[in-house]
Amino acid sequence: MHVQRTAYTLAAALATAALGAAEVAPDRVFRVAEFGAVGDGTTLSTTAIQRAVDACADAGGGTVYFAPGVYLSGSVFLKDHVRLYLDAGAVLRGSARPEDYPAIPRLNGRGQPAFSGGFLLYADGVRNVAIEGRGTIDGQGRAFWLEEMINSWVRKPLPNRPRGLICIVRGSDVLCRDVTLLNSPCYTLWLIGCDNVRIDGITIRNPHDGPNTDGIDIDCCRGVRIANCFIDGGDDAIALKSDAGLLGEDLPCEDVVVTNCVLGALPACAVRIGYEGDAVIRNCAFSNLTIFDTDIGLDIISILPNRPDVTVLKGTRCENLSFSNITMRNVNRALFFWMGNETAGEAQVQLRNVQVSNVIAEARLGSYIGGYDRRRIENVTLSNIQLTLTATMPEAATLSGSQIWGGSWNPYGLYCSWVDGLRVENLRLDVRQAGGRWRYGVYCEQVRNAEFSAVRSDGLAALPCLGQFGLTQASVAIRDCGAEAGLPLFLQAADSSRATLTGCDLSLAKVAFAADPGSRVSEWANLLP
Repeated sequence: MHVQRTAYTLAAALATAALGAAEVAPDRVFRVAEFGAVGDGTTLSTTAIQRAVDACADAGGGTVYFAPGVYLSGSVFLKDHVRLYLDAGAVLRGSARPEDYPAIPRLNGRGQPAFSGGFLLYADGVRNVAIEGRGTIDGQGRAFWLEEMINSWVRKPLPNRPRGLICIVRGSDVLCRDVTLLNSPCYTLWLIGCDNVRIDGITIRNPHDGPNTDGIDIDCCRGVRIANCFIDGGDDAIALKSDAGLLGEDLPCEDVVVTNCVLGALPACAVRIGYEGDAVIRNCAFSNLTIFDTDIGLDIISILPNRPDVTVLKGTRCENLSFSNITMRNVNRALFFWMGNETAGEAQVQLRNVQVSNVIAEARLGSYIGGYDRRRIENVTLSNIQLTLTATMPEAATLSGSQIWGGSWNPYGLYCSWVDGLRVENLRLDVRQAGGRWRYGVYCEQVRNAEFSAVRSDGLAALPCLGQFGLTQASVAIRDCGAEAGLPLFLQAADSSRATLTGCDLSLAKVAFAADPGSRVSEWANLLP
């Protein structure tokens, strides 16, 4: 009787922990140890763990339970209604041998293998699956990397490494909660074509020199909620993609909510949207994020890339994206939004309807928002943004054009090009810790219908800058702004630019505005020097 009560208590506790899931009966707890898995860290237990998963699925579903211990395994394939539960002290450790990760028999839209390697946990076309508990899944990533470096930050991978730690394709009702994911050999948690996904309270830690060790990749998924996660690794912390070519079907990535997360990605992006894909990414909201030790904080790439190794034909469309209540420290660039075409092919790219509000960022370089000569970014609003910039800008620094990895030196606090409908409200640029040859606080090139209000700078006048605003072939309205004392020039308009200034205090600047013969500046109700 005592043993039965203990078993019932364990099963009941596991069932109770599965909030929102179907209740798990006592006889539906499948302990991997009872199927031959050994938690000694050295015995390969792949077959035993798979037997437990299969038995659970055959019984109609339940919990596959890992007691404390270290379970060494190769690829395990999840099935319908199966819930992996790793108790505190339990570690599912991936094998260090590439041969323990068999190839995945899935083809992409071109009829080629979709994946270059296997996964520790994989599922395709499953329903109601979960990975939970206070335990750990460890991919032993360093076993699949060379000492040789690709660049200053990232190691070169072995050609036969696993493609990632966890991958679920075309899953519905997917839950990942509380577990810790460590040392992935490539992508950590990759969801492709999934519906109704919940990721809550997980921790991801990968070495900073790990190649392609993204944290969470959401690819062509719908109805995704990510909350209360901590991610620190060697590539993008959270990436939203729409690789329809990989999936073999044009499915959008949409209705994604990310909140209350701490994100670090030393050589990459805390949040990356776009880049790889042809389908649309839309209706996504990010809030209450803390970002640290990252190249780019918020990154949106709507692009047709020049990469023959990916199945992207026309490029990603991105629309209806919001970001709010975000802090950043030790990042290179706070914002980098780029729409472009790296090929001569027909591009369908678009980037429109983006809102960014309530951001406090410490960054070395300025931010960038840019389209290209055949297509403009549409409707971008920045409000309540505080950028503290710290780089020492080289004398000859120039912005040599956008590129996928964030561009070159950017000697502007905010650079905008080929944008239609830009709104910037309450922007403060603090460059008191910066040095060198910065150019303008805000620079607009080929920008139409832009509005700036309550834009101010601190420390710009102490640098050998040109002015607070610079315009080239741009039309802007500027109101309720101020010029700091000693600023050489508040506004420079060139190459057929048009500007209106209203209600600005420019009295402390040396010169209020200057325009070449083809440009026009209209002003009223301003305080002039």
